[in-house]
Amino acid sequence: MTLTVEQVHAGWAWQREICRQAGSVGYVGMITAVMDQLGRDPRLTELLTSDTHDPVQSAQCLRLLGAVNRVALAENASWITDYYPVYGGQCDVDRLVPAFLAFLQDRLPAVRREMSASVQTNEVGRAAPLSAAINYVAEATGVPVRLLEVGASAGLNLLIDRYFVAAGERSWGPPRSALRLTGQFKEGDPPAGAPEVVERRGCDLNPIDARDPRCMNLLRSFVWPEHVERMTRLNAALEIARSAPAVPIDADEACSWASRQLATRPAGQATVLYHSMVLTYFDDAERAKFADVVRAHGAGTTADRPLAWISMEPSEDDSAVVEVSCELWPDGRRLLLARCTPHGGKVRWAPAELPA
Repeated sequence: MTLTVEQVHAGWAWQREICRQAGSVGYVGMITAVMDQLGRDPRLTELLTSDTHDPVQSAQCLRLLGAVNRVALAENASWITDYYPVYGGQCDVDRLVPAFLAFLQDRLPAVRREMSASVQTNEVGRAAPLSAAINYVAEATGVPVRLLEVGASAGLNLLIDRYFVAAGERSWGPPRSALRLTGQFKEGDPPAGAPEVVERRGCDLNPIDARDPRCMNLLRSFVWPEHVERMTRLNAALEIARSAPAVPIDADEACSWASRQLATRPAGQATVLYHSMVLTYFDDAERAKFADVVRAHGAGTTADRPLAWISMEPSEDDSAVVEVSCELWPDGRRLLLARCTPHGGKVRWAPAELPA
């Protein structure tokens, strides 16, 4: 089954709005240029409509942009270093867009091959609200935590206890960490106690090795042109990952992996299952099945084996607003802990009970 021009256009328009709200004028211009070519440029149109996956769920737009970035960097193309601030350039949209479009049209076979790689952002800025949520669970349960991440990519957000986080006058994590997440919190006073992590493990459909230079370049290729701070954070997290013990990341899908991992929960530990910006890529049936799996295990939880499900996903009302929620068993509490941006910034920490 192939896509229609209208389906591709709608998926790219959705991503363009996300980029606009995140301040990436370069990507807004580049996405608009591609959308303008749909139905006009036969080769580019065929590339995008022959994709059999939903444009939003498969992140088709970001897959193409990341593919172009990798091809351009491999060839030392001057336009990407000239106009991408993350590589030392200055963003001049009027020059960037035509240079990008000409390069894309000239390198379509190479871009097609690179587009097979799924989006791997592994945005470590999300570690700020995620670690605050995990601190909350540790404080509520009073026991060490076992971390399980769905959609873990290279596992960088499983190393959250190795990052320094500041929230107003409160802070946690190693003060001399290479990754310092400061300025992420705008409101509220999250718990600052750093819990003991007794185990960490993740799953991903396409896990990558944070120590492999090719995988490191893959991660860098998905950082947007103007997001210099994001690139700085990523490089710092990669430095930490190279010196830390390897984190096991299983190649598996979410439901079966979560069910296996939650089937055994050691006594005296809080098992914390979490994910960030993952459910967007599930269809409705997958999202419902995943929730059923987690809640079924939660229903059988005992006081000496607490279970927490932390979800950092877009609001149903506004995809530019991300909600950090937590369900905690055995008492079955549901809380909205915070709201933030998709990359973990502008965190407003304000825990509130949700209906059971």
